[in-house]
Amino acid sequence: MWSVRDAADKDPRGTLEKLSGMGYSEVEGYKYDNGLFYAYSPDAFKKLLKDVDLRMPSAHTGISIKHWDSSTRTINDLAKKIIDDHAAIGVKQLICPSIDEDWRTAEHLKQLCEVFNHFGEACKKSGIQFGYHNHDNDFKKVENKFIIDLVLQQTDPTLVIWEMDLYWVKYANEDPAKWINQYGERIHAFHVKDMADTTRRESVEVGEGTINFETLFKLPGASKVIYYIVELEDYRTTSMEGVDISLHHLKKILAKV
Repeated sequence: MWSVRDAADKDPRGTLEKLSGMGYSEVEGYKYDNGLFYAYSPDAFKKLLKDVDLRMPSAHTGISIKHWDSSTRTINDLAKKIIDDHAAIGVKQLICPSIDEDWRTAEHLKQLCEVFNHFGEACKKSGIQFGYHNHDNDFKKVENKFIIDLVLQQTDPTLVIWEMDLYWVKYANEDPAKWINQYGERIHAFHVKDMADTTRRESVEVGEGTINFETLFKLPGASKVIYYIVELEDYRTTSMEGVDISLHHLKKILAKV
């Protein structure tokens, strides 16, 4: 849903109807705030999804130290409400999209990983898998270790999975295949967005850039992937046309895997 945020922020129902009409059966959400999904209560949003014949098995929501009770060393009521609300609409995979820049130190990351473990444990009790989504800055080093390594190595593999954004791995000048093979047991979802063959290397519609998705999807390390999620940050056309084109190409790629 992040890909079509310009449309969804104005008209969530109409946008979901169009996505369903394109052939999408599932979407990944991102707009949850103060107990509401796109200004809908969990029950109302669940009904909306059913009305337009869509499911939302995955969603992004920020998890940070504000969801931690330092006195009891466990997650607080705000965190518990986030889990309950997402479980209510059928989310099976809840993803933290990023880490604040101020928390990208070794000591802060250690503390945050404790939060992630506790949040992941609470998610598991509600039938949800918690995970982390990378950007290019997760491949910067802190005390001689990549941030993504620090996150994955300090969290429980059963409680915190990796939603790998293939574009951002490549944008960081890293080889996605290397990381897929290294952490394949942790990777349960891919963000699939392509990279333009330009100096800016902006994202483009899936299948119209430089990333060889078919080769990556066939790697042994990709065998645990459940969700292939179209995402666009930039568009050659419009956001809605872009996700339509991307779905068409992604289906062709997956048919060969």
